Amino acid sequence: MSEQTHSNNPDTSQARRRGKRGPRSDKPERILAFLQDYFTRYHYPPSVRDIVEGCNLSSTSVADYNLKILEREGHIRRDRERARTISLTQPVESTRIESSAASLSIPLLGSIAAGTRSLVPEGVDVEHAEAKLSVTSDMLAGREPERVFALTVRGNSMIDALIADNDTVILEDAQDISDGQMAAVWLRDENVCTLKRLYYEQDRVRLQPENPTMDPIFSDESNMVIQGRVVSVIRRPR
Repeated sequence: MSEQTHSNNPDTSQARRRGKRGPRSDKPERILAFLQDYFTRYHYPPSVRDIVEGCNLSSTSVADYNLKILEREGHIRRDRERARTISLTQPVESTRIESSAASLSIPLLGSIAAGTRSLVPEGVDVEHAEAKLSVTSDMLAGREPERVFALTVRGNSMIDALIADNDTVILEDAQDISDGQMAAVWLRDENVCTLKRLYYEQDRVRLQPENPTMDPIFSDESNMVIQGRVVSVIRRPR
């Protein structure tokens, strides 16, 4: 009869059951730094999608896993049942806040629909701006002021992205919009302009509202003109 060997080393048997842990990933620290910077710039919490993009993560599940680590360690609080509810348990360092103090002036060029389909403003003409808007340099997220403008939002189709009626969106002049980014889009055939998230789906583009009561708009890419990509939001006092 063959002899059976049993290990009497409890450490070895526990390691076999639990597996061997490698060094901790730097993702929690990267996400925390991103959150601190985001709050300094925009004064409201990012979405999980913003975190994925800003930290170059592979998926929202990776972001959620590392957010749980930060929450367990006491760095953040959040309500998982609602969007954009992350808050920091410690205030952002004063040096980071002071860096946003520089005041810049950008043109306010009119309004854009986030809900109903409004007529396109008369082009993006800086010389005929309705007004000049005073912003901090951090609100432009590193963009050149000459390439940035503002529009007043009309409607509530982007309410779950914390963009409500009469808020102001700051946009950069850009035509290359990545999947899931927010942009001001002119639809040629309909002669309307709208603010939505863009998703590229085979032979069409889905313009997705951030309001569960509203339906997306579908359009051919050839029918669209990107007027600007959203950089940040100035929320109207509630």
